[in-house]
Amino acid sequence: MPHSQSEHQDQSIRPSLAVILLVVAVAGFVLVAWASTSDWGRSLDRVLLSSLLDIGEETFPRGPEWLREAGRDLTALGSISVMILVTLAVLGWLALTARWRTLVAAAASISLGTLASFGLKSLFSQERPDLVTQVTQTFTSSFPSSHAMGALITYVTLALALSAGMHRTISRLYLLILAVLASFIAGASRVYLAVHWPSDVLAGWLAGAAWIALVLLLTRRWLAEEMKLTRS
Repeated sequence: MPHSQSEHQDQSIRPSLAVILLVVAVAGFVLVAWASTSDWGRSLDRVLLSSLLDIGEETFPRGPEWLREAGRDLTALGSISVMILVTLAVLGWLALTARWRTLVAAAASISLGTLASFGLKSLFSQERPDLVTQVTQTFTSSFPSSHAMGALITYVTLALALSAGMHRTISRLYLLILAVLASFIAGASRVYLAVHWPSDVLAGWLAGAAWIALVLLLTRRWLAEEMKLTRS
């Protein structure tokens, strides 16, 4: 009976948290999107970004060369190529452990979430910052940051997929913290390298959080039976 009561609470609380996360993240994204098109929002973006720059004949991110090099290295955490490699590695593990529903849900979440991020970019079509000598290549528009959104969707989705088979809460929490940290580094590095405005990255994180919440709500019942078998 205690197990059933705990399981019932787990079923009722988590969807509520996902709904709250979805509402807060969507509202936050709308607010940041509105602010990014206003005069005061653009001015705030420019002030915040300028504070991270060494401005001279050529303008570069503030700090020694090794720090800029580290920024270029770490920003790859949000690149399509790195996220594909990490995703394939985790999907391979899910296949080896015969967790097919989790595999399908994770692959769909990441692939459709990536498409959604580029769709939002096309919708807003905002220009990137023009304050620095280019330190890394960019190929798309600015808002929202696909590095921030894509990294959050990819790493949190994979962390949740892997942690579903773990019995210890601390192990699941550890994976989730690593995933959030990786997505934070990917997004923050875009601001440090001055290839995104701060509002781009914040909006990317919010959009990614909203996507994760939506996927959790849509797939929870479908994955519940597989998760029960995995933990038994």
